[in-house]
Amino acid sequence: MVKSPQSFGYQSMGTTWKVSIWDDLESSVLADLERSILARSKAFDQTYSRFIKSSLICSLSEKRGIVAVPKDLVTMLRLYEKFFDYTDGKVTPLVGFALSDLGYDSEYSLKPKSVIRPVPNFHQALRIVDDTHIELLDSVLIDLGALGKGYFVDVLSSFLKSRGIRRFLVDGSGDIYYHGGGVAIRAGLEDPGDATKAIGVVEMKEGSMCASGINRRKWDKYHHVLDPTSLTSPSDILAVWVLAEKAALADGLATCLFFAEPERLQKNFTFEYCILNHERKVKRSKGFNAELF
Repeated sequence: MVKSPQSFGYQSMGTTWKVSIWDDLESSVLADLERSILARSKAFDQTYSRFIKSSLICSLSEKRGIVAVPKDLVTMLRLYEKFFDYTDGKVTPLVGFALSDLGYDSEYSLKPKSVIRPVPNFHQALRIVDDTHIELLDSVLIDLGALGKGYFVDVLSSFLKSRGIRRFLVDGSGDIYYHGGGVAIRAGLEDPGDATKAIGVVEMKEGSMCASGINRRKWDKYHHVLDPTSLTSPSDILAVWVLAEKAALADGLATCLFFAEPERLQKNFTFEYCILNHERKVKRSKGFNAELF
């Protein structure tokens, strides 16, 4: 008989989260974990969301010079800096003002303005000083959407490990981390043309899988992946799935693969991938051992 996990779900960061735990836990222990995770999720969202006007991210848009910031932000920006360099500037956290002007704003107006602010060059607008300081050289609105959700999946996973949980799954609306204790699970690859179906399944024992598809967060002629140089959303690729040790890396690379060849990225990062193009043809790495339907 297959054991079912104890689980709880909640809304945060504009999407649905679910935590599943297979360990035998007292109800009071599970309730304590849930309270801690909800508090951590709320704090992360209120700090790093560009949709919350009181957030740190929004306050930074009004500042210049060297400012003190949380270590988590610097860690995310350092990974973004690598993505920026390896995609020739296509993946950047400085798309906030452009996305807002295009209609993906705090009011979710979904109506593009007549003038769209250009996306500044990462290296010319922001400098990482040290683990807890950045220098703002231009007016920027940081958007952590390409890897922020994955980063927080890692935060929750580290928290559960620190509490001694041996087998769990953190699911941030499809961005997942599984700690299996040697027991595998099967994860579906959502069909970007029909969210009720899957194009295949992949077996996982440990680590993260993150996906990015053009069917998510669509409005007007745009979706959540934006080319900062042309201010258009790519259409050649329908969906990308990435397997990696950490969810932040998998999440970010799932966006990078809309703009950069996987072979180039694999020279700098360790991951496996599956790409579905607009002709519904699949390209995948040898290590992406999925059963495709």
